Amino acid sequence: MAEKEKKDKKDETDNNEDIKIIKVANALSIVLVLVLSASFVAHVILSGTTGDNSVPGLIILASLVILITMIKNARYYYKMSFNIPITILLFYTALMMVSKWPTSHYLFACLAICGISCLYSNFTRATVFIITQNLIIAFLVVRGTPIGGPEMPMIVLLVNWAICIFASILILVITRSATVVLSRAVEHQQSFRNLLSSTEIYVAMIDDTNKVVYASRTLAQLGGVEDQAFVQGRPFIDLFPGKSLKTFAGKMLKEKEEYAEDWEFFLNGQKRYFKAAAHGLPGNVGVSLVSLYDMTHLAERDEIAVMKDSMQIGLFFMDQNFVIQDHYSRYLEEMLSQTELFGKLFTDVISASVTPNELTAIIDYFGMVMERSYDQDMLDDINPLTELHYVNAETGDRKVFQFAFATVERGRGEVFLLVTVYDITARVELQKRLAEEEAKRQEEMQSVFELIQVDRGVFNDFMSDMEYEFGNIDKALKNEELSAHDALVKTYQAVHAIKSNAVILGLNVFGNKVHNLESKIKKLREMEGEVPFSEMLNLTVDIESISQEREGFKVIIDKLQAYGGGAKSGGEHQNVKVLIESLAKTTSKASEDMGKKIKFAASEVDPAAIDNGPRRVMKEVLMQLIRNSVVHGIEAPEDRKAKGKNETGIIKLSIKMTEDRKRIELKLSDDGKGLDYKKIAQKAVANKLIKKEEANNKDMLLKAIFMPGFSTAETEGVHAGRGIGLNLVKDRIKEVNGVIKLRSEPDKGTLFFVSLPVGKDPEPKA
Repeated sequence: MAEKEKKDKKDETDNNEDIKIIKVANALSIVLVLVLSASFVAHVILSGTTGDNSVPGLIILASLVILITMIKNARYYYKMSFNIPITILLFYTALMMVSKWPTSHYLFACLAICGISCLYSNFTRATVFIITQNLIIAFLVVRGTPIGGPEMPMIVLLVNWAICIFASILILVITRSATVVLSRAVEHQQSFRNLLSSTEIYVAMIDDTNKVVYASRTLAQLGGVEDQAFVQGRPFIDLFPGKSLKTFAGKMLKEKEEYAEDWEFFLNGQKRYFKAAAHGLPGNVGVSLVSLYDMTHLAERDEIAVMKDSMQIGLFFMDQNFVIQDHYSRYLEEMLSQTELFGKLFTDVISASVTPNELTAIIDYFGMVMERSYDQDMLDDINPLTELHYVNAETGDRKVFQFAFATVERGRGEVFLLVTVYDITARVELQKRLAEEEAKRQEEMQSVFELIQVDRGVFNDFMSDMEYEFGNIDKALKNEELSAHDALVKTYQAVHAIKSNAVILGLNVFGNKVHNLESKIKKLREMEGEVPFSEMLNLTVDIESISQEREGFKVIIDKLQAYGGGAKSGGEHQNVKVLIESLAKTTSKASEDMGKKIKFAASEVDPAAIDNGPRRVMKEVLMQLIRNSVVHGIEAPEDRKAKGKNETGIIKLSIKMTEDRKRIELKLSDDGKGLDYKKIAQKAVANKLIKKEEANNKDMLLKAIFMPGFSTAETEGVHAGRGIGLNLVKDRIKEVNGVIKLRSEPDKGTLFFVSLPVGKDPEPKA
């Protein structure tokens, strides 16, 4: 609004100047009519002419009325340069012709009227008037009107007329030149005023007394004055508020002929920077030009640049084509382990850290941000780069970054993304460690809870068996005579036995860890060709980690005993109760996990057989056979009911010694569906355990189910599917020179018969 008011004021000033000239021209027009009228009246009186003078009087009066009306009602002043002069000329000509006034000043009056036309400052209309005027003069000359006075020779008249034409043209040219020069001067003056009103530079012209001659709008406003015209004549130093600025200005005035300094000061609580200069103007003694250039924004830009390069974050601009712009923060190169980022595609920089699908989603997200039609909170919520696990494709450096995006509009409406990158690697690693520690604490608490539920005698039995199996693993891995494949088979069997015991006792935390180890061994066994040494070394480390869990169990049990916790021991280490309880737990745990109802019945158990036989082998074999019956033998309750069976299946066990007391006979039977020979044949052929032509040979099929890797289960789980359970049974019985037989009838069940010699468990061997 202030700028518009100043422009209107300027236009008003220019109009006032034009109106002054027009008023002068109007006044001269009236005066000329009055003078000519007076001259006519004087001529009538002096010549004693009588007669009717009413018509000349009417012409004079009408001319004055027309002239005054045009002056008062003129809307377009430029038209007056023709309208008023032609009115005066016609008045003068009509007065001369009607009254036969023999004036000798007609051409001189025409020259005066031409001057009035030029005063209206319209070159085109003044030219038209001069041409029209001379055409009227030519008409009068041809008609013989005595415009030069009575008895003037024609040659003299023509010479006077030529002089009149020349003088008119000269007046027109001089007027135009003067008008152009004046217009330029006014224009230059106005341009200088516009410059002082619009420039952002603090500039002033001061005289030899240090008073302001001219000052820019900005400098006037610095002194608290809105209109720069009001600071003219004021002392220059008064324009500066505050002591520090007045001190700077005073020093400038002392050296104003040649001064150049940088000013740093506070103004209205803001730190400002000026580059000040002053020098004397040539040809104007004592007059100096002062300029103050506000460098604050440049200084702030430099400070921001220093801040940007010192901050431990990455900053850069990215255009709509994902091109990284220049002027990114210096720390960005260190973060990304890359140099010369200007011109690179940001999508290329992160391509090695994301999948193709993720990169497509990121590009789509950038489009949404660039569009600027979505809610910012929503965009922040769906930001796909809140945690980018960055990988440098060349160096392999790995870090975790968090990205934030904001749109910035530059010149010509171009939209850029301002990208802020935070290195959150340490934070993520800390969170990961805290999560691991919390998970470990939860595991320890769960392990304690699980151990509280286990009978001490059963637990001691489990620890002894686990010690034995780890011994088998250690010897198998150290036996250089065994191939890697054979060592893996024996390790697989031992790990499977440990897992089975842990799961049966309800030690789920430990059982899951062993289950994962079992999965790794299975993958190594299935590898084609020789197993790499590095893989075997990693497996050894994993086994050692699981083995160390045993020490943790011992510590927990000792603490429970110290506080009076834990279940009481059920008797001697090797007794009927411990074995039967372990087998009962095996049945209940497996049936519960499989969603089946099964009753375990142990009848005719000879304590002497347990005390004198290979207890560990018996326990391990019976546990695997029970699990096999639960998973593969006994049907689900609804299937049993459909077959007319009791929905609760039965597993029966008997352990006896032979009459000669040299062997122990174990019988384990179930009332399930029996062996599915057709399914066994399909799996055996598919796994290349038997030939296709042997698919109907039951003896070959029975051998197949005891081979490593064979299983009819469709999915793997903690109870079945790995194909190692019956293979473990066969090898454990073979180790003690025992035999195993089985008999199966469809929908009636399966009977396992195991015969073992009397004797203790063998020592671990490869």
